[in-house]
Amino acid sequence: MAIKINVSRNDQEAINDLLEKSGYKRQRRKHHCTLGFIDKMIPDEEAVSVGDALSAALQKQIKIQKPYFEIEGVRFLFKHVIAFVPTEPSYTILTEMNAWLFDEVKRLSKGDFELNQSTIAESYKPHMTLHRTRHLDSRFDKLDELTKSHQSFPLKEAAFVIL
Repeated sequence: MAIKINVSRNDQEAINDLLEKSGYKRQRRKHHCTLGFIDKMIPDEEAVSVGDALSAALQKQIKIQKPYFEIEGVRFLFKHVIAFVPTEPSYTILTEMNAWLFDEVKRLSKGDFELNQSTIAESYKPHMTLHRTRHLDSRFDKLDELTKSHQSFPLKEAAFVIL
């Protein structure tokens, strides 16, 4: 299960406009920042209720913390992902929320589930995936140039995806 925060519908369009201006295709999926993954298989009969409970708790946290994703730049991550990476202030808020999520997953599941090792606070690297590719081309440089003004997108909607 992935636990994430989506951008608003208007910001979804703004991000797609950036992609289009740089030559990439618009994305249909919601742009978001993933806060964590739960690797352990959650039984089918519990998965939706666990996801709903985590999303509800995260939505309350969003109202308190008011997270945003301010773009520091574009990076090629994990050898196949083009992504926005956040500025230091956004990075700090997102890592604090990731640490909160780590504790919340344990609390809500009574210790049955936890975030996977790559998304715990010590190794969590917030980013916003834009496009998957194995090879970079001139579109990457164009997108990087378009994001130099450090646009900022409020993260609004808690969500989960069962993987």
